[in-house]
Amino acid sequence: MPDRDGPRYFLITVGSRTATLSCAPGWSDPACTALERAGGDPGRLQRREGASCTMEYSPVHATATGVWDGREYQYERTFSNACELAVTTGPVFQI
Repeated sequence: MPDRDGPRYFLITVGSRTATLSCAPGWSDPACTALERAGGDPGRLQRREGASCTMEYSPVHATATGVWDGREYQYERTFSNACELAVTTGPVFQI
């Protein structure tokens, strides 16, 4: 059973940039709110409806490794461009 008061943090990497995202239960940070809706799993983030991006191919590699309510997550994906990353993951990977 998840520990609802457990730690909530991720090491986020986009290309060569890295940042730590810490989310205490009840925080109103947009990235934390998006992860809350996804149950803490970056792989369950929902693409923004109606969003469209150009067909440009300029790959962006993103990873997230961390813990949400006591459960460990590892996420890794290469997006075709920065727009695809943004509309798929919302504020979580805006570092």
